Amino acid sequence: MSPILTQTTRPDGKPGLHVDLATFEAPMKEALRRATVFLGYAFHTSEVTPLRSVRLNGPIILEVGVPNPLPPADRKRYQTEFTQWAIGQGLLEIDQSYHRYVVSALDTLTDLESFLRDQSLMGHRKPNLANTWAVHEQFYAKLGQQSTKHEDESGYLRSLGHARNCLAHDSGTVTKIRMADGKSTMAVRWPGRDLINVDQSGNRSVLPLNRTYRVRKDDVGSQLVIQDVVREHNYSEGDRVSFSETDLSEIIFFYQILAMKIGAEMHRIAREKMAETRF
Repeated sequence: MSPILTQTTRPDGKPGLHVDLATFEAPMKEALRRATVFLGYAFHTSEVTPLRSVRLNGPIILEVGVPNPLPPADRKRYQTEFTQWAIGQGLLEIDQSYHRYVVSALDTLTDLESFLRDQSLMGHRKPNLANTWAVHEQFYAKLGQQSTKHEDESGYLRSLGHARNCLAHDSGTVTKIRMADGKSTMAVRWPGRDLINVDQSGNRSVLPLNRTYRVRKDDVGSQLVIQDVVREHNYSEGDRVSFSETDLSEIIFFYQILAMKIGAEMHRIAREKMAETRF
């Protein structure tokens, strides 16, 4: 990948700096695209007929105790576990990509500060081993913008991390280790949006999220209102984590909104610094 910051030489012979924010944003854009495709694939595997066989053909048959064909009574169970594992892997990838994106932003800000101070870029730095929700807070703390909103976002990231680990590592089953802070349940939260229909009498109804809403003549005089909500699922030990396709769509959108906000801040800072120093 091309560097985000490249040291140059100005016409007057002084050190200059080229800032390439398109390079900074490209991996996160690709991660969002991959997450949409992979989570879509994963979810829709639950809607097709379970496989009769999972045997891998080869010159040597490795017998590890899996019957061929799979017993009919077990096929749906295996399909469900595979779907949950695949969804967990998709959520793991989008979370790791956001982590790398935020760490890249923090490193770029540090390099920018170094150049402004010393007229040179930093060399090697230690990797940031904090969790995704922690680096999210680090970014806004560095900008002096800590707020309850960012704390809420960090909490959503943490709760999604617990759900993802259940799916990716525990066949979707909630274990005691996933229950944070000694609580008896595991809460999974993320921000969502409901579409509310308000008719002429003021009656409100939440429209289904998983199908297109078509306006009819009878709807004239009513209103459609978008309402921000917090989705929440609470799981007890032994429960199976499950996300609907609209849940997964909202989770991807949540990561996209977070990435857009980080990108907007980086554009603002780069623009202000370049105006101050005239690189």
